[in-house]
Amino acid sequence: MKRPNGFPPPPPPEPEAPSAPTPPKSVRPIRAPKASAATAAAGSADRDTPAEERTPTSATTGRFTIGGVLPGIRTEPIAPEPSNETTSKGAPTKAATSKAATSKAAPTKAATSKAATSKAATSKAATSKAVSPKASVPTPSRPTATPAAASYAPASPSRSRSDESLARKNVRATERERRRYERAEARRFTERSRRRRLFWLVSAGIVVALVLLVVFTAYSPLFAVRTVDIEGTSRIDAAQVEFALSDQVGKPLALVDYGAINRDLATFTLIQSYAIESELPNTLVIRIVERQPVGSVPSGTGFDLVDAAGVVIEHSDQRPTGYPQIDTTVAAVGSPGFLAATAVLRALPADLLAKVGTVSAATPDSVTLVLTDAGQKVIWGSVDNSALKAVVLDKLIAAQGDNSTYDVSSPDTPIVS
Repeated sequence: MKRPNGFPPPPPPEPEAPSAPTPPKSVRPIRAPKASAATAAAGSADRDTPAEERTPTSATTGRFTIGGVLPGIRTEPIAPEPSNETTSKGAPTKAATSKAATSKAAPTKAATSKAATSKAATSKAATSKAVSPKASVPTPSRPTATPAAASYAPASPSRSRSDESLARKNVRATERERRRYERAEARRFTERSRRRRLFWLVSAGIVVALVLLVVFTAYSPLFAVRTVDIEGTSRIDAAQVEFALSDQVGKPLALVDYGAINRDLATFTLIQSYAIESELPNTLVIRIVERQPVGSVPSGTGFDLVDAAGVVIEHSDQRPTGYPQIDTTVAAVGSPGFLAATAVLRALPADLLAKVGTVSAATPDSVTLVLTDAGQKVIWGSVDNSALKAVVLDKLIAAQGDNSTYDVSSPDTPIVS
């Protein structure tokens, strides 16, 4: 398996080979005390004797006893040293030995001296090769094998199989650890991408849930229209409006045809605007704003009550009371002068509107009012600042009385004539 960022996986560790037994520590020989000439001569004579006739070196020397030879270690016999007792009592022996040596050395003094010198050298070399008694004596309960014997000892088949099983077990454990490490590293390096993927999965799940909700709401019969409520009507018959919208009953609320509703309500001229609301689980609410009349205009057979746009709301043979008459001789219905006159009528306060008898406007800036009290004439001008003009006119009428003309087209400088 390839690690992230191109790094190769670490190689598995090699199984440990079984270690060879530790060889025994080297024994440093203990230097023996210097032997006398007689002792050296005795040692030389002992070496010249064959092995079968040689006296064992395990004889008591007064200091230690050598009981055998340590396997793998070469040992040399150590000449016994004279004890204190022998030294003290051995004056005749030493003299006899010296006399015998002198008698033997009489014929050739130089040869004897040379032989004694060589024997002394041989004894010194043998003494230097001697091993300490403590290091040379083996422990019977713990025999020690030589390094050569340990290194060349053949391994048993059962031990080889156990070593191979242990090695395979170590390899498997190492492989598991490596896979665990690689998985941890992969999780650490892909944490950001996993978070981003989780975010997109959650977002996609929310979108899918919304789509399913919309589809269920749109096509489920549980949310079909069963009731149409009409609100805000006074001059319009609500039953007629409800009958006109009956084709929407049975449709799911999400599939209501608003274009068809607009065409059905357009047949009612008294409706100025409307709003449609859906109330779960199965109610369709229509809120209607009716047209409000602002004045009347003379017609061929009577008077028509019209709103600010000139739409006829009601027809009557007599002039309707409570509504001013709009002069259409100077401005036809729907002209800019007519629309300016109706806009001024809608901006007037209710108490002042009740005093207006007629209104005319040849242009949008020449609106003129005639009051019904004493026939006063009010030059209003445009529809701008209509609220301020109404206040100024009320003050002028209260202060000046029944004057004939009030010019409030400029409310800052009104004119009374």
